[in-house]
Amino acid sequence: MRTATLLAACLVPAALVLTPLLAHAGQVHVNVANFAFTPRAANINPGDHVVWVWTSGLHTVTSGDSATTTPSGVFDSGQQTGAAPNGGPAFSWKADRTGTILYYCLIHAPGMAGRVIVATSPGSVPVSDFRVTEVQFTGTAATDMIEIANLGTAPGDLGRYRIAVNGVATAIGADDYAVPAGGRVVVHTTSGTNTATDIFLPGLGDLPAAASLALYVPNTVPGTTLTDATQMIDFVQWGAGGGALEGVAVTDGFWSAGQSVNNVATGHSIEFCGASGQYGRAEWAEIAVPNFGSNGNCTTPAQTRTWGQVKTLYR
Repeated sequence: MRTATLLAACLVPAALVLTPLLAHAGQVHVNVANFAFTPRAANINPGDHVVWVWTSGLHTVTSGDSATTTPSGVFDSGQQTGAAPNGGPAFSWKADRTGTILYYCLIHAPGMAGRVIVATSPGSVPVSDFRVTEVQFTGTAATDMIEIANLGTAPGDLGRYRIAVNGVATAIGADDYAVPAGGRVVVHTTSGTNTATDIFLPGLGDLPAAASLALYVPNTVPGTTLTDATQMIDFVQWGAGGGALEGVAVTDGFWSAGQSVNNVATGHSIEFCGASGQYGRAEWAEIAVPNFGSNGNCTTPAQTRTWGQVKTLYR
């Protein structure tokens, strides 16, 4: 505790520079417990998210200097309490600036403090990047599936992320769910026992022939809504345009208004054939032989790329 106090008191923030948000949506996970933030310093890229998860205790995540307990107004979770794995709260913030952002727990400052360091060069910090990469919609829970892949360059925690089908969100459970860089997880809309590569979410229900599907970072702070564009990280729709939350996806640069993947044959799936940092209808294709849990069958298979190979998408 003493070491944390000294570090927080002596830290001088770098200049903060507002920057356009990137379409790339990397994520870094920070645990909130035992009067400490772990890791205490979170390094991210512009446009990435920091996801704080309460694993014990009553705490806040409040931007500002812990030595003076003066909020800076960049972000504030308010008081949250809970414990994992029984539904600990979560709070997410999307970096809209570069530089060092100090933060602290308003209840336990100055000892409980941390910082977010946002790099000036997009893509320079390895982070996870969860994306929806394949969907099969048969209208039957036993065969409906959603694949989520980590297209980032670092491991990530998929626990508490939210899948919204036609504007109704279902969380991926309260437990931690580790996914390595390049890893793929298949979400089933029926009941079953979770494994390292399969998640069962019967609450999703059958996937209809025309629907929108969005992926959101974890956030249980009261007042958080699906229309908050800073919380969405991916979007796809099929069968018809104009679906629920399409407007949010358009704002984020994840989709174009009115577009959808259409005329998909029975038994086929749709697959994301782009790469990290790429979004939109043009990156999706109909797949005659579904390949959930692996990658293939696309004309241009989905794969991770370095940011030097991908044109940065600003919005």
